[in-house]
Amino acid sequence: MGDFENRILQIIGSYPKGIKAKDIAQLMGCDRKDVNSALYGVLKGRCYQDSAYCWHLNSKGNGSGTEKPTITTTPDKRLSDLCRYYLNCLSLEESSGISAFLKSKFSLNYAELPSLTVDSSDETIAKLIAKVSADKKLSANLGYPVLIEKIHSSKTNQDFMLIAPVFLFPVEISGGAVSVAPVPHVNMEVIKKYSARDINSQVYDLVELENELGLNSPEVDIEPDELAARLQSIRDWQWRETLDPENISRTPPVSELSEEGIYNRAIFIVAERSPYTVGLESELSQLAGLDEDSYKNTALYDWIHYTASSGERGLPDDVPLLEVLPINSEQEQAIKRAMSSRLTIVTGPPGTGKSQVVTNLLVNSAWAGKSVLFTSKNNKAVDVVDTRVNALGSRPIMLRIGGSQYAPHLAELIEDLLSYSAGQTDRQEYERYKALYGEKIGAYNELKKKKDAVVALRNQADHMEQKACELRGTWEKWFGSVTEIEADSAEAAFNGYCAAYDRWHRTKSSFFGRLFWFATGSRKTAELASHTAALSEWLLKYELRAEATSGETPDPSAHKRLCTEGEQLIYALRTISEYREAMQELLAEPQLEDIDRTLLRVKSELSEIASNLWNKWLVTRPLNIDADNRREMSEFVAAMRLVEGPDLSDYPGLNKKFKQLQKKMASFLPCWAVTSLSAKGRVPFQPGMFDLVVIDEASQCDIASALPMLYRAKRAVIIGDPKQLSHISTLSKKQDLSLLQKYEVNMGWSYSANSLYAMASGLTSPDQIVQLRDHHRSFGDIIEFSNAEFYDGRLRVATNYDRLRCPRNVEAGIRWVNVVGKTTRPPAGGAYNDAEAAAIVKEIRRLVTDNGYTGTVGVVTPFRAQAERIRAAIERSLELVSALAKNDFLVDTVHKFQGDERDLMFFSPVISHGTPQGALGFLKNTGNLFNVAITRARAVLVVVGDFSYCLKCAVPYMEHFANYVGSIMLRQEKETKRALEYPADRLYPKVSNPEQVSDWERLFYTALFDAGIRTIPQYPVEKYKLDLAIIDGGRMLDIEVDGEMYHKDWNGELCYRDQLRNQRLFELGWDVKRFWVYQIRDDLQGCIEQVRRWCDK
Repeated sequence: MGDFENRILQIIGSYPKGIKAKDIAQLMGCDRKDVNSALYGVLKGRCYQDSAYCWHLNSKGNGSGTEKPTITTTPDKRLSDLCRYYLNCLSLEESSGISAFLKSKFSLNYAELPSLTVDSSDETIAKLIAKVSADKKLSANLGYPVLIEKIHSSKTNQDFMLIAPVFLFPVEISGGAVSVAPVPHVNMEVIKKYSARDINSQVYDLVELENELGLNSPEVDIEPDELAARLQSIRDWQWRETLDPENISRTPPVSELSEEGIYNRAIFIVAERSPYTVGLESELSQLAGLDEDSYKNTALYDWIHYTASSGERGLPDDVPLLEVLPINSEQEQAIKRAMSSRLTIVTGPPGTGKSQVVTNLLVNSAWAGKSVLFTSKNNKAVDVVDTRVNALGSRPIMLRIGGSQYAPHLAELIEDLLSYSAGQTDRQEYERYKALYGEKIGAYNELKKKKDAVVALRNQADHMEQKACELRGTWEKWFGSVTEIEADSAEAAFNGYCAAYDRWHRTKSSFFGRLFWFATGSRKTAELASHTAALSEWLLKYELRAEATSGETPDPSAHKRLCTEGEQLIYALRTISEYREAMQELLAEPQLEDIDRTLLRVKSELSEIASNLWNKWLVTRPLNIDADNRREMSEFVAAMRLVEGPDLSDYPGLNKKFKQLQKKMASFLPCWAVTSLSAKGRVPFQPGMFDLVVIDEASQCDIASALPMLYRAKRAVIIGDPKQLSHISTLSKKQDLSLLQKYEVNMGWSYSANSLYAMASGLTSPDQIVQLRDHHRSFGDIIEFSNAEFYDGRLRVATNYDRLRCPRNVEAGIRWVNVVGKTTRPPAGGAYNDAEAAAIVKEIRRLVTDNGYTGTVGVVTPFRAQAERIRAAIERSLELVSALAKNDFLVDTVHKFQGDERDLMFFSPVISHGTPQGALGFLKNTGNLFNVAITRARAVLVVVGDFSYCLKCAVPYMEHFANYVGSIMLRQEKETKRALEYPADRLYPKVSNPEQVSDWERLFYTALFDAGIRTIPQYPVEKYKLDLAIIDGGRMLDIEVDGEMYHKDWNGELCYRDQLRNQRLFELGWDVKRFWVYQIRDDLQGCIEQVRRWCDK
């Protein structure tokens, strides 16, 4: 220890309350880095640093460089092991993009190696190892071979040479010992050189290359020479030297290389890690030290200890939600569950209104006085929710947290709350709208109950009709006349006969009866004869016997026959009367279509009232802010303006105060939005600070980055779709399996194999997963393929076709432009097809620019090389680029379109003659990407590709899709758009879907025709086929026959689909009249008269 270090200790000793390193440096007139170097190096153990970053002499004998807490706790082992596992995963994965300057005036961040081993005794390497040991932001790798690359700096207008390894072998440094991982991964820096500009595509290109090299196989065991040989054989990169791991080149030294390309060199390289990953690691490190009690009331605890499926469930059905945006039954269920359940999962296929759920959930949480943290890895998703929620009213409730650019906005929002003052009139208006909303919700719920009651009556009538069906052959002519009174009278006659016979038979059979028969026999016999005759009349009336029974008393066989016939009579009359009564009850109720029309009107009124109520609630909120709170809000605004973002780490007193204020702000702006990797230092790291955390795009999210967000909230909502883009990791499976075993972590928590959505699904019971099913984005033909291929037909198409924007003279739907081209594999991998690219540009000119189309347009393809070729072809025409500026035009791979959509989409499959097996292999493993690609189109999807090749390409979903489009084209040929034309024949005409037509529709069509009422069967209206249609000038009637559901129960799903159809028909100006089969069978003339009355209006 020299004078410099002694002087530091003297200064620290003269400050009993401690002193910071920068102040020590100022007193000594030296660089703070030198002071820190001494404090963390030679003086380590002689002094310690407290939580305020002040240094003290270590009089306590504390051997560490930081102050130890006086109270120790035992970390929760489950959480600790999991966090340490993720920290190790991140350290391996984050090193995927590494490079260094080839030459430098200062010390280099790499050292050249003579072989694929790291010699820690080498002086240069020892210094780099010490550097990594002293700085947690740094990581070390052995790299081989190396890329030399020239870059140009626009700032200095100079060229620089970079060195980047192709393969990275992670180096673990522990206590000076060095170990090199046997399995490498590919350096993203090299992918950037030879691949796309888009980072998402680069990740997939990287994974594709690692798959080709076998690096992602769990059983990978590849020698470096085999790995190098395979790489050179499958990639046509700039190979300057032949790869030979056994004989590393040393001449000339790597620093003297001047030509770009890849060399047979090995280096030990140190690089800084992403600040976002560093922030995540910092929070994971803190979580690893927590004991159970310190985070018990958080969503994180529920996940770690598998208690997420217990506890509260959703809000009761009678608790109304504030529907600021219209929601359907599944969306309502999702929101109600999220408002109280510990964990709710929302599965949202494309276009099913996930944002509607999120917006209404945030609004209802704020309205209920709860705080919500909304987060996603995707900046765009966070920005969209922020904009959408705050656009609903005159005052904001959502705070977008992020970099320094959001700080002024936060100050502005808080200041706006301070400056506005609501009056008593506003409060009265709020109470009025609140009461009105409650009344209207009550009316709406009563209508739903009424509809449920009608459906229950329909099902009851159907059950009764099924019983009555077996009687129709014999009892048909009495179906219209039998009443309950009739059935009661006949049953009384039968019961009277049975009782009289019983009395007569008992008397005659007993000893005393026979003894006194002379006195009672004649009376009992006469009574029996009378009842026998009465029953006989009923049997004769309903033709159960040909003639009346004689007045004689029946013998046993005659009595048995009478009983059998009587039972038959009573069963038939009772069944028919109950059926008629059920039908009369059903027909006395309003028609379902009328109820649906009223529901639609009330729903619209509810939406308007909800909007007014929400705005009045926002306006009156400042009335609840007292003087103390207003003062603190003013302090918060000032603090935000004093710094570039909320970073006061150099001012511990102010920082503590700021965090207190920041937590309070959650009550005034109850909804916060932040990307999951930028939360550190911006959102207080406090357990259960928010009532709820909502994590969107969870299928793309890793589990590690979600843990700190779960820690900040009491409950969680996870939103995603496992059939769309998934979480991608560059961590090899073998590395992951090794780490899972090392930290004894359950495989369900796997960093590389499991997404947040998948993990959450395994923690819940089925009733906590809500599946959104109403699709509102695309034309029916566009979404129906994905519906069948990926979603088992569960989606309901609820798209409002009025909002679809088609090019002039182009119908909504799917078109296939057949182009037989050639697939080419570029040196960097992937595939392109120039014939398809040229055809797409031609179609864009025809449909968009030449047509004056102003809708949004996109081109999507599975391969980056194809996207670049199409983009380049378009950019060669300035006129075309200028024309497409108005169309929000984008051409890219699928990743750029996730969460996005376009009115007109072009899809280029690329595959044709010459397609390499690698490209087909890539497509076979990326069905989810295809699902995302074809569901971006709203109105028109144009596929430009080799139709015949796609039909037999051995990529299952692509073959299915080509067959699907082929069937649509065939259907369109058969179903050429026809003018309004009524069939001329009384016989039901040929239709394109005879399997969907019931016999009752055919019967009713003919009966109406014979009555002079002409109808069009299976009339197409958008995605629906109407059973029978009448079009009379501007009036239109849809006649629906309950034939398909005859003798089947209507359930909630059927009712809802029917309601969606009715709603759309009402919007288009149609009237709807439904006839039950029972009406047509028992009162055909009455049904015809109902239709005639509509025609005569």
